[in-house]
Amino acid sequence: MTTLALLVRQTQGMRQTLLTFLSTLPPDLLRERRPGFGQGSILETLTHVADCYGGWTSEVLMEEPWAFAEGVEPTLDALRTRFERVDALLARALQSTRLEAGEWTHTTRQGDALLVSGPWLLLHPLTHEFHHKGQVVALARVLGHPVPPDVDLDLPPPGGWGG
Repeated sequence: MTTLALLVRQTQGMRQTLLTFLSTLPPDLLRERRPGFGQGSILETLTHVADCYGGWTSEVLMEEPWAFAEGVEPTLDALRTRFERVDALLARALQSTRLEAGEWTHTTRQGDALLVSGPWLLLHPLTHEFHHKGQVVALARVLGHPVPPDVDLDLPPPGGWGG
């Protein structure tokens, strides 16, 4: 397994742990808006994370359209489904010859030209997910629901904790 594939798999494991924790919270709390925390709510922030994979990995790397969730009221079940699509996308991307096809110029929505590589188009959404995971965990804590001390949301070492 490549290092990139290992990072993807471990990130998916962290995400599953996070979604399991979130499933213990009241549904209204997941939609409660707090400006300054990611996209405002836990569900909107994580939907944004999934759509980051859609934008960079699906549309740019794989040249496949992605149905963005703009204007859709997110639910935890819809979010799980969206991340299932992300995971299927990542599996295809990891097998794609485009992943190591060199670099190309991508023009952003703002009109900026970026020189990007296939690995960057996977690593950027991965690091972006961890950035927003921190916001989600902080927001849950602010809303009175801290992550229990026995729930580990870090990226484990390659052999796992203790392995």
